[in-house]
Amino acid sequence: MRQVHPVSLFNMAQSELITQCNDKHQVLVRDADDLAKRGVTAKRVADFEQQAQAFAALPTDGELDTAKQEATDRKVAAHTKVVTQLQVVMGIVGTVNDPRTASYKMFGSAGLDSASDGDLYVGLLRAVRVGRARLATYAAAGLTPELLNELEDANKKFLDRMDEQTDAEHDRGSAADTRIVAGNALYDELIALCAVGKALYATTDARKYQDYVVTDTAAPPAGPTPPQA
Repeated sequence: MRQVHPVSLFNMAQSELITQCNDKHQVLVRDADDLAKRGVTAKRVADFEQQAQAFAALPTDGELDTAKQEATDRKVAAHTKVVTQLQVVMGIVGTVNDPRTASYKMFGSAGLDSASDGDLYVGLLRAVRVGRARLATYAAAGLTPELLNELEDANKKFLDRMDEQTDAEHDRGSAADTRIVAGNALYDELIALCAVGKALYATTDARKYQDYVVTDTAAPPAGPTPPQA
């Protein structure tokens, strides 16, 4: 089943929502006695403040995008290392067998430097496996168990870095959904509380009425769109 992602119910930036909630909370506290007559309790106002603080404490997309980029950088470094080590091994093999021969091609190294991450990982498993099976053929040219072990270990680390990158991408998308859901709930409560305030002062106090007006203006684009989880 296709996953349905939440959609924001408000246009303003999440940072602006936090700011408006903080401002409105001060107004709600100020008018607590009047609001109590309309069923708005001190506990509800306190809960609203805690809800806004909890939302503000959630990690931002900028933070998680940085974490994803750091994971990507580590994967790229691991990719460079395994390709370099593969080139060392195949350089030794190439001194014994011409790259056009079946014996050289058995290692399956052709094109791995530009292959997808998954194909590179599987291709390196093959290269190590063939190298160990034919170690005696290339030992005199310099191929050693240690070189193959190093290539195998680097490939394992490459797989770990791929997993880290995938996790970071998922975490970013999941956190974006979490912030939207929490933001929607906070926005709903903000609107509900301010509706009480506006109704309370609509005909008695124009200044206080204005204090309860929520401005929901779309923020200008800033940065990449969070990925879907």
